[in-house]
Amino acid sequence: MNDCCQPMQYPSDALTAMATRGQRLRHCIFTAVAMFGPLAGCSTLTSWNKADRDYDATKRAIGGQYGDGIFRPEGKTAEEGSSVKLLNRFGLTSKSRKDIEAARKAYDEGNQAFAAAKELTGRQRRDAFLAAATHYKKAAQNWQSSQLEQDALLMQAECQFFAEDYYRAEHTYAKLVKEYPRNPYLDQIDARRFEIADYWLKYNAADPKPFVVVNFTDNKRPWNDTAGHGKRVLENLRLDNPIGKVSDDATMRLATNYFEKEDYESAAATFGELRMTYPDSPHQFKAQYLELQSLLLSYMGPEYSDSPLIEADKRAKAIVRLFPQEANERQLELREAMVKINYLMAERQWRSAEYRFLQGENRSARMYLQQLLDDYPDTPFAEQAREKLAELNGKPDRPPQRFTPLIKLLRADADDRTWSKPDVEATQ
Repeated sequence: MNDCCQPMQYPSDALTAMATRGQRLRHCIFTAVAMFGPLAGCSTLTSWNKADRDYDATKRAIGGQYGDGIFRPEGKTAEEGSSVKLLNRFGLTSKSRKDIEAARKAYDEGNQAFAAAKELTGRQRRDAFLAAATHYKKAAQNWQSSQLEQDALLMQAECQFFAEDYYRAEHTYAKLVKEYPRNPYLDQIDARRFEIADYWLKYNAADPKPFVVVNFTDNKRPWNDTAGHGKRVLENLRLDNPIGKVSDDATMRLATNYFEKEDYESAAATFGELRMTYPDSPHQFKAQYLELQSLLLSYMGPEYSDSPLIEADKRAKAIVRLFPQEANERQLELREAMVKINYLMAERQWRSAEYRFLQGENRSARMYLQQLLDDYPDTPFAEQAREKLAELNGKPDRPPQRFTPLIKLLRADADDRTWSKPDVEATQ
């Protein structure tokens, strides 16, 4: 394993231009220090001098001129180095450790313990993997912001995973991803985290426990709220690596969990997210079909919004168009869904017409009834609409006005709403 990354090679003229910009930068820095140094104190001058040394070290690294003990740092901690160093000066954060020999020694000891643990069984195997995880943890702590720390954190999490200490394993995997978001092990980490989350969700489905029940004996599960931790891991997995190999699997698993828990509104939203975010996913047909079912089950009745029905109608038509083979296999279920959508939409039209009729707004009632006959002629409400239209024949469009003096007093008798008035030309 190399001590540092190989430096990138740049053309000599590019290095010359960078050096010229560096000289200008140093000139500006020293001019500012000369002007404002007495006001800020000696610490300001020291800080700028250190920044100047860091700049020189970085320039030498780009040019391929590494000195002894100079390494290219990695990870979020290294990227945020300027703020960390500023806090270190006030003693607010601990300094990064870099004992390379101790880190390598601990890593080698971890490898030996890991190889020995694979040959054991039962309780001895678990204890041996946990002992190996301790060596890897020590290696990571002794050389922070390095490739070795990435490897050590991964192996520490793997040891905890094989020891079936799933909660600590997931915590270590998450720590590695947080510190090194672009590490080369993302697919492997995602697969492990998905297995852990799936296990927690299945365990809770088989043996649900209240939130207040605390787990003290089983290292495979968190202390409490096993299902909540499982959903949290799936959510974090999708956020940490949205284009990973198992990101669509995590989204599908989270959506099906919502569906199983009868949280149909969240299930429909998550299935829709998979449909839009992962168009090439093998889960597309199943996700859209379950989204259709979730939308129908989330519909609360004619007194509430018709958005679930409108979206369900779009999904049903899209499934038939995009997945002809799968739709043919599920044609009975899809036909039932379409019939249900038409029935529920016709029910909404009927309720609206009935309300207008009871208010005496006969013209509006006729409009809703006629629209019902035009759009949903095969529903049971169509015959009732015909009967109601016959009943409304000859009745006034508006209810009688019983407060005429008050309306004249308030001058509210002038109605400028042209759409509410009969068409004069049509009546002549």
